[in-house]
Amino acid sequence: MVQLLSVFQIIVPTPYAVGPVNVYLIKSDPLTLIDAGPNNAKAAKVLEGMLTSLGINVKDIKRVVITHAHPDHSGLASDIARKSGATVLIHPWELKKMDKAADLMMERLPYAIEAGVPQTVIAEMYGERDKLPRPNVDNCKVEELTDDDKIEFAGGQLQVLHLPGHSPGHTCLYDPEQKTFFSGDFLLPHITPNPVIEPDPENPGKRLPTLKQYLNGLKKVDDLKISMVCPGHGGVFNDYRGAVNVARCHHDSQFKIILNKLNGKELSSYELSKEVYPNLHGWDIFLGLSEIQAHLDLLVEWGSVSFSKKNGVNYYHRDPHAAKVAPSDQ
Repeated sequence: MVQLLSVFQIIVPTPYAVGPVNVYLIKSDPLTLIDAGPNNAKAAKVLEGMLTSLGINVKDIKRVVITHAHPDHSGLASDIARKSGATVLIHPWELKKMDKAADLMMERLPYAIEAGVPQTVIAEMYGERDKLPRPNVDNCKVEELTDDDKIEFAGGQLQVLHLPGHSPGHTCLYDPEQKTFFSGDFLLPHITPNPVIEPDPENPGKRLPTLKQYLNGLKKVDDLKISMVCPGHGGVFNDYRGAVNVARCHHDSQFKIILNKLNGKELSSYELSKEVYPNLHGWDIFLGLSEIQAHLDLLVEWGSVSFSKKNGVNYYHRDPHAAKVAPSDQ
């Protein structure tokens, strides 16, 4: 007789524009949370209150699986682990981002400079203080997760899928019995995740090909048999192929917009991002830049766009010999 995992969605508030984040309780032995919510008093109260309503004390939690290290998903992990003695399960590249010694801002600075971001704008981006404290798992028991690991329960198992693009070590979980897919921020019902500019953990000095990783991940997900998607934000949904297609259409549209903007022009990725997103401020400038840079990287790889470096800044132009349509249409 096949046993099934018992899953409960807990909606936890965040201070971010994206809105609430979802935490999932696997009420099967050993009791496990997927993501933990942001580290603030309001979120902690909601999470603990919902656990209580499900007959669970936070001290009963045995494992906390972190899909990625962004503060809205991982912030409360250390607090829960310290109260319960739970083990935190996380991909090693996300664990590295939670290391106090890592300077995430400085790691990205060279990419902002080569994108042509003016010093005044860099100061604006980096001067915006995060609404949440930086997550850490100091003094917690930690177990590193890698692709195709299995997380075992008395009533089943979850398969670990390393699906980067939004974050280097972004991890999704798949229940092969119930065909449930815990997607973190990889697949969402209402928005497409940002391919954030990141350094390559395996190639110092190189930038991750985040959009290429993400699109490759969509192919993997498209091949799965999924009956229900449990996303990091928004409601649970079952039309996962529809969400995959929406993501692909979004990126196809971005390729076309960029190619059109580069007609007869030579622009830095920052200049291009200003044309596409003229009204961004603070850290959102970096997120808009990330979106444009990720698409430019693929267009360069496909041969539709070329670039040259001038005074340390990359300037992009459309190759006059390239096809007149986005490479993804070819």
